[in-house]
Amino acid sequence: MTMQNPYQAPQAAVAEPFVAEAGIEQVASAQKLIIYAILGYFAAVALQGVLGLFAALLLVLVVCAALVGTFKLCTGMGFSMASRVILLVLMFVPLVSLIVLLVLNAKATARLRAAGYHVGLLGARR
Repeated sequence: MTMQNPYQAPQAAVAEPFVAEAGIEQVASAQKLIIYAILGYFAAVALQGVLGLFAALLLVLVVCAALVGTFKLCTGMGFSMASRVILLVLMFVPLVSLIVLLVLNAKATARLRAAGYHVGLLGARR
């Protein structure tokens, strides 16, 4: 006969313990920048006929955000220096940069979900 304490709390593994992956916080913040850059591209194109010069200024700000986000994301995900340089150069080609941002966003989403983050429309949260 085994002796069990009737007043002992039940024991259960509720959730997996979080293992901090190197650079995952950097990937999360860079993904937000990339998402904002994608939304900014669409806003700049939509407002180009109405606002003209202001839309061009918005597009310059979006390209700067895309450059910073791409560099941070590539660094956080451990891309080689050659691929970082190629991706940063591709940010200056209008339609190709949008496609590159969408692909990088998909890769970051997969990495963040594997690390236990919840990824929504405007980025990741724990």
